[in-house]
Amino acid sequence: MIKKEIIIVGGPGSGKSNYLARFWLAIYGKGNDLILTAPPDDLAYIEDITAFLLQSKFVPRTEPQERARDFNVAIKTKDDAILANLTVPDMFGEIWKKAVETYEIPEKWLSTLRNSTSAILFLRIRNENNVQPLDWVNSQDLLKVGLGDEKNSDIPTQIALLELLRFIDENIVKSNGGKPKVAIMVTAWDLLDPQESKESPMTYLEKQYPLFAGRLSDINSLDVKIFGCSIVGGDLNMEEFGIAFQDQNINDVGYVVYQDEDGYVIKQDDVTKPMSWLLE
Repeated sequence: MIKKEIIIVGGPGSGKSNYLARFWLAIYGKGNDLILTAPPDDLAYIEDITAFLLQSKFVPRTEPQERARDFNVAIKTKDDAILANLTVPDMFGEIWKKAVETYEIPEKWLSTLRNSTSAILFLRIRNENNVQPLDWVNSQDLLKVGLGDEKNSDIPTQIALLELLRFIDENIVKSNGGKPKVAIMVTAWDLLDPQESKESPMTYLEKQYPLFAGRLSDINSLDVKIFGCSIVGGDLNMEEFGIAFQDQNINDVGYVVYQDEDGYVIKQDDVTKPMSWLLE
């Protein structure tokens, strides 16, 4: 059996726990390409976070004082082409945020990263924690009259994404000269307007985070693929959608968007697709 260790990377509120909960429901339901072959080591943990989705609620943000618990599960593809032990360490977004700010990762998590064979880097559309680059021309005039935002010292999100990608690139397992796979996961894809949602995830990054998109285009040491993801197909915080969601089967909602080798934008009703790609 192949042993794969996939590390989840992303700042606070980027959608890591929600995707993990939805991924579990997908493989448990056996309606997608990946199938569960053995239960996870810590079943109570995964049941705790999936309970929120089943109650038409998003998983709340994980607080730093909570105990980090890893997600370990045995999976396979429908055709038995891939059998794998999947290990996903549970790392708080605040750890990654602090790592970007201080350029240091706690030894425990650095060791985890160095044992990982692939990674998923998360960012969420309209995340309240996103920080836009400072407009120095306009901000300088505002600061002179005391109208500036004192939060300007925060690191812009796209710079943070560049640093997180660098952490992955410098530490992830690179065996036999191969390129480790890194999936870039743009969550809450359903929040885009209809026209934007038809465009590729790379197009979204080019518009919102051009420096990060440029780095993804020219990086040669990693095999990168970008996915847009909506775990339930809408916003559970909107009352109307939340009510409608209660009448649906969880296996019938959610999707991923990605660009195929011919440049076409594909929308697929299989939220396990990013994980399947990492295991290929």
